[in-house]
Amino acid sequence: MKGIKIHQRGLKMTKKNHPREHFKDVQQKMGCKEEMLYFQVNHSSYREDPIGLDFFSFLLFEKAAGTHTIDGVTHQLNDQQLHLIFPGQIHKWDMHADGTIHVLFVSGKLFKTFDHLFVCPIEYYKRYPVMKLSPGVFKELLHEFAGIDAEFQTEKKLNEIAFLKFKIISFIHNREVLEKLGNQGRFVYNPIMKRFLVLLLTNIYERKSVQYYASRLGVSANYLNQLCHRHLSQSANATIIRETLKLITYDLVSAKKSIKQLAGDLKFTDLAGFSGYLKRHLGMSPNQYIEQLGMRGAEIHIPIKLYNKKIKT
Repeated sequence: MKGIKIHQRGLKMTKKNHPREHFKDVQQKMGCKEEMLYFQVNHSSYREDPIGLDFFSFLLFEKAAGTHTIDGVTHQLNDQQLHLIFPGQIHKWDMHADGTIHVLFVSGKLFKTFDHLFVCPIEYYKRYPVMKLSPGVFKELLHEFAGIDAEFQTEKKLNEIAFLKFKIISFIHNREVLEKLGNQGRFVYNPIMKRFLVLLLTNIYERKSVQYYASRLGVSANYLNQLCHRHLSQSANATIIRETLKLITYDLVSAKKSIKQLAGDLKFTDLAGFSGYLKRHLGMSPNQYIEQLGMRGAEIHIPIKLYNKKIKT
């Protein structure tokens, strides 16, 4: 759908007194009920007051000039950029010349099944939400955005095709993130942190203790905690728990396995321990989570492990 105007009506206020736009309001404006929405912006646009979102956004800037402020940090708009905005973030923009933005919105409900696709902890992407793209990478991403649009315009559309293209977009972005993490520049983590993130990707199914990762890295658990607080604003244990929960919640709605099988794959000693882990950290049992989301078996699982090859550990 092309040429959608960005409006400011129908916004609700958050506790911090920021307007907040809800995905259901965007669905209503666009006249559809899909959990993923694509459109283009082909005009200058301005918003002085920050606005919060309860959904995820991929913004692919084909042509742009101006600024985009996300969580208080202002980024210059340029041609061939990719911007990410996560649910709960606040942003405002000033695109003061006509340009072209390819916009992909994903509901918070659907994004819960996708956040496992991001190779680094979400805090990393919130810290570095803007990526300048090479012409070749921009062309790759534009092809997938256009593919999502084409699928939505097809009379016999399949949401699974659009979802798969979203995953491809995420994987292309991951590839570029890993490339930047492996080079010198402002995207570089402490080398130990970089190795920790890769070890998490390759061992999270079987290893969930801070001591294991600290031992593999040749540092103390206390030092690993310090690094995580410095780079991710959370402890090493909280990082492991968060990545484990991302994996569990994704597999619960996407894998064609019983809950008992999933518990075994994740090396929980029994089903009760698995259920207790989710209740402790999510406040609900596996079955309650599935019922709440209502999306069991809706996704195709593509292992993120394929994307750990660019960083040596």
